[in-house]
Amino acid sequence: MKVENDLRTMSSFLQVQLKDVKTLVESNKIGQAKETLNFVQGGLNNFANELEKVEGGFYGIIGFLFRRPYKVPDDLKDIRENLFIEANKLQKDLDKQSEKENNSKNRMTARAVKALKNGQLVVLPTETVYGLFADAMNEQAVQKLYSVKGRPTEKALNMNVSSFEDILKYSINTPDYLRKIVDAFLPGPLTIILEASSEVPEWIHIGKSTVGFRMPNIAVTQKVIKEVGVLVGPSANLTGSKSPSFFADLSPEILENAAVAVQDDSIYGLDTTIIDLTQEKPKLLRQGAVTKAELLKKVPELGQIE
Repeated sequence: MKVENDLRTMSSFLQVQLKDVKTLVESNKIGQAKETLNFVQGGLNNFANELEKVEGGFYGIIGFLFRRPYKVPDDLKDIRENLFIEANKLQKDLDKQSEKENNSKNRMTARAVKALKNGQLVVLPTETVYGLFADAMNEQAVQKLYSVKGRPTEKALNMNVSSFEDILKYSINTPDYLRKIVDAFLPGPLTIILEASSEVPEWIHIGKSTVGFRMPNIAVTQKVIKEVGVLVGPSANLTGSKSPSFFADLSPEILENAAVAVQDDSIYGLDTTIIDLTQEKPKLLRQGAVTKAELLKKVPELGQIE
Protein backbone atom coordinates (compact mmCIF):
# COMPACT_ATOMS: atom_id res chain seq x y z
CA MET A 1 0.00 0.00 0.00
CA LYS A 2 1.37 3.41 -0.99
CA VAL A 3 0.59 5.12 2.29
CA GLU A 4 2.56 2.51 4.21
CA ASN A 5 5.47 2.65 1.77
CA ASP A 6 5.61 6.42 2.20
CA LEU A 7 5.67 6.06 6.00
CA ARG A 8 8.47 3.50 5.85
CA THR A 9 10.46 5.74 3.50
CA MET A 10 10.08 8.62 5.98
CA SER A 11 11.19 6.45 8.88
CA SER A 12 14.24 5.17 6.96
CA PHE A 13 15.26 8.71 6.06
CA LEU A 14 14.97 9.83 9.70
CA GLN A 15 17.02 6.85 10.90
CA VAL A 16 19.82 7.79 8.50
CA GLN A 17 19.67 11.42 9.61
CA LEU A 18 19.95 10.46 13.29
CA LYS A 19 23.01 8.34 12.49
CA ASP A 20 24.53 11.40 10.82
CA VAL A 21 23.85 13.46 13.94
CA LYS A 22 25.51 10.79 16.10
CA THR A 23 28.58 10.84 13.83
CA LEU A 24 28.78 14.63 14.07
CA VAL A 25 28.52 14.51 17.88
CA GLU A 26 31.25 11.90 18.07
CA SER A 27 33.41 14.08 15.79
CA ASN A 28 32.77 17.04 18.12
CA LYS A 29 31.17 19.04 15.30
CA ILE A 30 28.65 20.53 17.69
CA GLY A 31 27.33 23.34 15.50
CA GLN A 32 26.59 21.05 12.56
CA ALA A 33 25.11 18.43 14.88
CA LYS A 34 22.69 20.99 16.36
CA GLU A 35 21.52 22.17 12.94
CA THR A 36 21.02 18.62 11.69
CA LEU A 37 19.20 17.52 14.84
CA ASN A 38 16.85 20.50 14.64
CA PHE A 39 16.02 19.48 11.09
CA VAL A 40 15.49 15.84 12.12
CA GLN A 41 13.25 16.81 15.05
CA GLY A 42 11.01 18.68 12.65
CA GLY A 43 10.88 15.58 10.46
CA LEU A 44 10.09 13.41 13.47
CA ASN A 45 7.14 15.58 14.36
CA ASN A 46 5.87 15.39 10.78
CA PHE A 47 6.29 11.61 10.82
CA ALA A 48 4.34 11.31 14.07
CA ASN A 49 1.59 13.57 12.71
CA GLU A 50 1.35 11.44 9.54
CA LEU A 51 0.91 8.29 11.61
CA GLU A 52 -1.89 9.95 13.55
CA LYS A 53 -3.49 11.25 10.38
CA VAL A 54 -3.62 7.95 8.49
CA GLU A 55 -4.71 5.82 11.44
CA GLY A 56 -8.38 4.88 10.86
CA GLY A 57 -8.55 6.29 7.34
CA PHE A 58 -9.71 4.45 4.22
CA TYR A 59 -6.92 3.82 1.69
CA GLY A 60 -6.64 1.68 -1.37
CA ILE A 61 -9.39 -0.08 -3.30
CA ILE A 62 -10.21 -2.49 -0.47
CA GLY A 63 -10.39 0.31 2.05
CA PHE A 64 -12.76 2.35 -0.10
CA LEU A 65 -14.95 -0.56 -1.21
CA PHE A 66 -15.28 -2.35 2.10
CA ARG A 67 -14.80 0.65 4.40
CA ARG A 68 -11.94 -1.17 6.04
CA PRO A 69 -10.03 1.39 8.17
CA TYR A 70 -6.26 1.45 7.89
CA LYS A 71 -4.32 0.42 10.97
CA VAL A 72 -0.74 1.60 11.29
CA PRO A 73 1.49 -1.48 11.74
CA ASP A 74 2.85 -1.92 15.26
CA ASP A 75 6.43 -2.00 14.03
CA LEU A 76 6.02 1.49 12.55
CA LYS A 77 4.71 2.73 15.89
CA ASP A 78 7.71 1.13 17.58
CA ILE A 79 10.04 2.80 15.09
CA ARG A 80 8.42 6.15 15.88
CA GLU A 81 8.99 5.67 19.63
CA ASN A 82 12.59 4.53 19.11
CA LEU A 83 13.31 7.50 16.86
CA PHE A 84 12.08 9.92 19.52
CA ILE A 85 14.09 8.10 22.21
CA GLU A 86 17.25 8.30 20.08
CA ALA A 87 16.66 11.98 19.25
CA ASN A 88 16.18 12.83 22.94
CA LYS A 89 19.37 10.96 23.83
CA LEU A 90 21.32 12.83 21.17
CA GLN A 91 19.87 16.13 22.40
CA LYS A 92 21.12 15.39 25.92
CA ASP A 93 24.56 14.46 24.58
CA LEU A 94 24.63 17.70 22.59
CA ASP A 95 23.61 19.74 25.63
CA LYS A 96 26.49 18.22 27.62
CA GLN A 97 28.96 18.83 24.81
CA SER A 98 27.74 22.41 24.39
CA GLU A 99 28.13 23.07 28.10
CA LYS A 100 31.70 21.75 28.02
CA GLU A 101 32.44 23.81 24.92
CA ASN A 102 30.97 26.96 26.49
CA ASN A 103 32.96 26.44 29.69
CA SER A 104 36.11 26.00 27.62
CA LYS A 105 35.36 29.17 25.62
CA ASN A 106 34.64 31.12 28.80
CA ARG A 107 37.99 30.04 30.27
CA MET A 108 39.77 30.98 27.04
CA THR A 109 37.97 34.33 26.93
CA ALA A 110 39.01 35.08 30.52
CA ARG A 111 42.62 34.22 29.68
CA ALA A 112 42.52 36.48 26.62
CA VAL A 113 41.07 39.40 28.60
CA LYS A 114 43.67 39.00 31.35
CA ALA A 115 46.54 38.82 28.84
CA LEU A 116 45.40 41.94 26.97
CA LYS A 117 44.99 43.91 30.19
CA ASN A 118 48.55 42.89 31.09
CA GLY A 119 49.89 44.34 27.84
CA GLN A 120 50.28 41.04 25.99
CA LEU A 121 49.23 40.10 22.47
CA VAL A 122 46.34 37.75 21.70
CA VAL A 123 45.20 36.01 18.52
CA LEU A 124 41.43 36.27 18.04
CA PRO A 125 39.13 35.26 15.18
CA THR A 126 37.19 37.76 13.13
CA GLU A 127 34.63 37.01 10.43
CA THR A 128 37.29 37.69 7.79
CA VAL A 129 40.64 36.36 9.08
CA TYR A 130 42.46 35.80 12.37
CA GLY A 131 43.73 39.01 13.96
CA LEU A 132 46.62 39.82 16.29
CA PHE A 133 45.18 42.02 19.03
CA ALA A 134 46.55 44.43 21.63
CA ASP A 135 45.06 46.94 24.06
CA ALA A 136 44.77 50.12 21.99
CA MET A 137 45.39 52.30 25.04
CA ASN A 138 48.66 50.54 25.94
CA GLU A 139 51.48 52.10 23.90
CA GLN A 140 54.02 49.40 24.71
CA ALA A 141 51.60 46.65 23.72
CA VAL A 142 50.84 48.37 20.41
CA GLN A 143 54.56 48.88 19.72
CA LYS A 144 55.12 45.18 20.40
CA LEU A 145 52.36 44.34 17.90
CA TYR A 146 54.05 46.49 15.24
CA SER A 147 57.37 44.79 15.97
CA VAL A 148 56.04 41.21 15.91
CA LYS A 149 54.25 41.75 12.60
CA GLY A 150 57.10 43.75 11.08
CA ARG A 151 54.50 46.41 10.28
CA PRO A 152 55.65 49.95 9.41
CA THR A 153 54.60 52.33 12.19
CA GLU A 154 53.32 54.86 9.63
CA LYS A 155 50.67 52.32 8.65
CA ALA A 156 47.73 53.21 10.92
CA LEU A 157 45.72 50.66 12.91
CA ASN A 158 41.97 50.39 13.18
CA MET A 159 40.20 50.64 16.51
CA ASN A 160 38.11 47.58 17.35
CA VAL A 161 35.17 48.72 19.47
CA SER A 162 32.07 47.14 20.96
CA SER A 163 29.50 49.94 20.69
CA PHE A 164 28.27 52.92 18.74
CA GLU A 165 29.06 55.06 21.78
CA ASP A 166 32.74 54.08 21.52
CA ILE A 167 32.79 55.22 17.89
CA LEU A 168 31.38 58.60 18.92
CA LYS A 169 33.94 58.91 21.73
CA TYR A 170 36.90 58.47 19.40
CA SER A 171 35.62 60.44 16.40
CA ILE A 172 34.46 63.95 15.49
CA ASN A 173 32.40 65.57 12.71
CA THR A 174 30.46 62.37 12.10
CA PRO A 175 27.71 62.31 9.45
CA ASP A 176 24.06 62.26 10.52
CA TYR A 177 23.56 58.82 9.02
CA LEU A 178 26.44 57.18 10.94
CA ARG A 179 24.08 55.47 13.37
CA LYS A 180 22.14 54.04 10.46
CA ILE A 181 25.28 52.49 8.95
CA VAL A 182 26.36 51.03 12.29
CA ASP A 183 22.93 49.53 12.98
CA ALA A 184 22.76 48.03 9.48
CA PHE A 185 26.25 46.54 9.16
CA LEU A 186 27.98 46.28 12.53
CA PRO A 187 29.09 44.01 13.99
CA GLY A 188 30.26 42.83 10.60
CA PRO A 189 32.95 43.08 7.90
CA LEU A 190 32.89 46.86 7.46
CA THR A 191 35.57 49.37 8.44
CA ILE A 192 34.41 52.97 8.79
CA ILE A 193 37.00 55.77 8.46
CA LEU A 194 36.19 58.90 10.47
CA GLU A 195 37.99 61.98 11.74
CA ALA A 196 39.75 61.10 14.97
CA SER A 197 38.97 62.80 18.25
CA SER A 198 41.66 63.84 20.72
CA GLU A 199 40.91 60.61 22.62
CA VAL A 200 42.64 58.51 19.95
CA PRO A 201 46.24 57.72 20.99
CA GLU A 202 48.88 59.06 18.61
CA TRP A 203 50.62 55.66 18.45
CA ILE A 204 47.60 54.18 16.64
CA HIS A 205 47.52 56.63 13.73
CA ILE A 206 50.86 58.41 13.73
CA GLY A 207 50.64 61.68 11.78
CA LYS A 208 47.07 61.07 10.63
CA SER A 209 43.88 62.93 11.50
CA THR A 210 41.61 59.97 10.73
CA VAL A 211 41.02 56.54 12.23
CA GLY A 212 39.17 53.39 11.20
CA PHE A 213 36.59 51.56 13.29
CA ARG A 214 35.80 47.83 13.31
CA MET A 215 33.32 45.60 15.16
CA PRO A 216 34.20 41.95 14.42
CA ASN A 217 31.16 39.69 14.17
CA ILE A 218 32.50 36.77 16.25
CA ALA A 219 30.93 36.31 19.69
CA VAL A 220 34.12 35.52 21.62
CA THR A 221 35.97 38.47 20.05
CA GLN A 222 33.08 40.84 20.75
CA LYS A 223 33.11 39.74 24.39
CA VAL A 224 36.86 40.27 24.75
CA ILE A 225 36.66 43.76 23.20
CA LYS A 226 33.77 44.70 25.47
CA GLU A 227 35.63 43.57 28.60
CA VAL A 228 38.98 45.13 27.73
CA GLY A 229 37.81 48.35 26.08
CA VAL A 230 39.26 49.25 22.67
CA LEU A 231 41.64 46.95 20.81
CA VAL A 232 43.80 47.15 17.73
CA GLY A 233 43.81 43.95 15.71
CA PRO A 234 45.39 43.78 12.25
CA SER A 235 45.57 40.39 10.55
CA ALA A 236 47.65 37.85 12.47
CA ASN A 237 50.36 37.43 9.85
CA LEU A 238 53.87 38.70 9.30
CA THR A 239 53.78 41.72 7.00
CA GLY A 240 53.91 40.52 3.42
CA SER A 241 52.58 37.05 4.24
CA LYS A 242 49.10 35.74 3.53
CA SER A 243 46.43 36.57 6.11
CA PRO A 244 45.37 33.45 8.07
CA SER A 245 41.85 32.25 7.27
CA PHE A 246 42.32 29.09 9.34
CA PHE A 247 43.94 28.48 12.70
CA ALA A 248 46.41 26.12 11.01
CA ASP A 249 47.56 29.05 8.82
CA LEU A 250 48.98 30.95 11.81
CA SER A 251 52.77 31.15 11.64
CA PRO A 252 55.01 29.92 14.50
CA GLU A 253 56.39 33.47 14.89
CA ILE A 254 52.91 34.85 15.55
CA LEU A 255 51.92 32.06 17.94
CA GLU A 256 55.18 32.34 19.88
CA ASN A 257 54.51 36.01 20.54
CA ALA A 258 50.83 35.65 21.46
CA ALA A 259 49.99 34.90 25.08
CA VAL A 260 46.65 33.36 24.02
CA ALA A 261 45.32 32.12 20.68
CA VAL A 262 41.58 31.51 20.44
CA GLN A 263 40.41 29.13 17.72
CA ASP A 264 37.10 29.55 15.90
CA ASP A 265 37.19 28.66 12.23
CA SER A 266 33.79 30.19 11.40
CA ILE A 267 35.65 32.54 9.08
CA TYR A 268 34.86 33.10 5.43
CA GLY A 269 38.08 34.78 4.32
CA LEU A 270 36.59 37.77 2.49
CA ASP A 271 38.12 41.21 3.01
CA THR A 272 36.33 43.84 5.01
CA THR A 273 34.79 46.68 3.05
CA ILE A 274 36.37 50.04 3.87
CA ILE A 275 34.38 53.26 3.55
CA ASP A 276 35.78 56.73 4.19
CA LEU A 277 33.25 59.18 5.64
CA THR A 278 35.68 62.04 6.27
CA GLN A 279 35.10 63.83 2.95
CA GLU A 280 32.08 65.62 1.57
CA LYS A 281 31.30 62.54 -0.53
CA PRO A 282 31.67 59.06 0.97
CA LYS A 283 34.46 57.09 -0.67
CA LEU A 284 34.70 53.32 -0.99
CA LEU A 285 38.37 52.57 -0.39
CA ARG A 286 37.89 48.83 -0.74
CA GLN A 287 34.88 46.69 -1.56
CA GLY A 288 34.92 43.44 0.33
CA ALA A 289 32.20 41.37 1.98
CA VAL A 290 29.77 44.32 2.08
CA THR A 291 28.97 45.56 -1.42
CA LYS A 292 28.34 49.09 -2.63
CA ALA A 293 24.80 48.08 -3.60
CA GLU A 294 24.11 46.79 -0.08
CA LEU A 295 25.42 50.00 1.46
CA LEU A 296 23.19 52.16 -0.74
CA LYS A 297 20.15 49.96 -0.19
CA LYS A 298 20.39 50.15 3.61
CA VAL A 299 21.70 53.73 3.77
CA PRO A 300 20.53 55.72 0.74
CA GLU A 301 21.81 58.88 2.45
CA LEU A 302 25.28 57.82 1.27
CA GLY A 303 24.25 59.15 -2.14
CA GLN A 304 26.89 58.67 -4.84
CA ILE A 305 29.75 56.76 -3.24
CA GLU A 306 32.97 57.45 -5.08
